[in-house]
Amino acid sequence: MLGSYGKAFGQLGDSRLILPLLYTFGLALLTAPIAFSLCYIGFDWLTDAFLAWLWDGDSWWKTTIEWVLRILGFFIVLVILFFAFGSIQTAYLCFFMDGVIEAACDRQDPPIELNPPPSFERSCWSAIRFLALLILVNALVLPLVLIGWILPPLGIIVQLLANGYLLGWELEDLVSTRFQSRPRIPILKRSLFGTIAASLFLIPFLNLLAPVLSATAFTHYVASKT
Repeated sequence: MLGSYGKAFGQLGDSRLILPLLYTFGLALLTAPIAFSLCYIGFDWLTDAFLAWLWDGDSWWKTTIEWVLRILGFFIVLVILFFAFGSIQTAYLCFFMDGVIEAACDRQDPPIELNPPPSFERSCWSAIRFLALLILVNALVLPLVLIGWILPPLGIIVQLLANGYLLGWELEDLVSTRFQSRPRIPILKRSLFGTIAASLFLIPFLNLLAPVLSATAFTHYVASKT
């Protein structure tokens, strides 16, 4: 598994990896303000609901708590978006996986014959499904993540495990269908691979390379099992 990442690092200069990297980064960057706004609106709604339950009427205490929660919410959403940025890139990678998989398979000896790329409609469905699951799962684990900030490293562990499972599942769905043998990776190894990818998403600057790097490494890993 680590050897697959070593091969992926060695291919970072390949133009077939650079273009997907630039495209996914640009699209994720355009999406980030929309995602931030939606998340903050949701957090703002939760704040209003909490304050309405906590205190009926107006007072300077309520106003103070409200402003503290809004400022705190801004930074919480910002941190969550930082962690989720790589996953958003991975969703867009559905449209640009052909070059990544072919670049990795060309390094195999002998070269591997691949199935035709999926249709544009299937790529759209994969991207939408992954983003929907990403939002749902992270929303469900958010209370544990917030508690984990008080009791570290619980929050990071929960986040890595949840996103690792999703990333492993998505990478297998994107990569294995291109192989004629359609190999299936055991869920534990798939999730471990995804957790390594999710860990790379937390490292500044490296997180920008992580989606393409992880997809290339996963392709090498699957190719070694065929």
